[in-house]
Amino acid sequence: MRTIIVSIIGIVFLAAFIHIVAVLSLPYLAPKNAWARVSALSEPNRMVALPAANPSHQSLPMMAPDVRYSVCRFDLSEGAVRLSTQILDDLWLIAFYTPSGENFYAITGRELKRNRIEIIISTQNEVGVKAGASLLDEVEDLIVVDSPVREGVAVIRAPLLGPSYAAQTEAALKRSTCSRNLPGS
Repeated sequence: MRTIIVSIIGIVFLAAFIHIVAVLSLPYLAPKNAWARVSALSEPNRMVALPAANPSHQSLPMMAPDVRYSVCRFDLSEGAVRLSTQILDDLWLIAFYTPSGENFYAITGRELKRNRIEIIISTQNEVGVKAGASLLDEVEDLIVVDSPVREGVAVIRAPLLGPSYAAQTEAALKRSTCSRNLPGS
């Protein structure tokens, strides 16, 4: 009887372990995950304004229909990247993700308290600071984001204040840039 109980407990623990491993590995094994979708949209270090989500098409998973998005798949293997955009209201959000979907930095329009933002993304803070030092003449307030990975995704999330603001929001997102265009490089 004791052997049966120990066997049942062992089977339950083994089943729980297999279940946990399977659930945690699924995002890495999914063929059409967010990273694969973003990689297919454009080459690295280029900002892409995504089309509005609708029931038949979403460029990325879980897109809201009343929000407009712009994404940049950045690659820091050749150095820092500069992201520049206009911020139309306090609800705008700029977030940075690793290829596995982990968020490592985010900032809202409310925190910025200005209508234009310049961000330097680098793998080491020293690189960003050097690039930032040469930008001080151009940009009053510069944000340096220290990325834990060489490749990742920057997402600009711009909620619409109403349907009549869609064209203005989409135009601002299309003017956003993400490039290796750093002064002195």
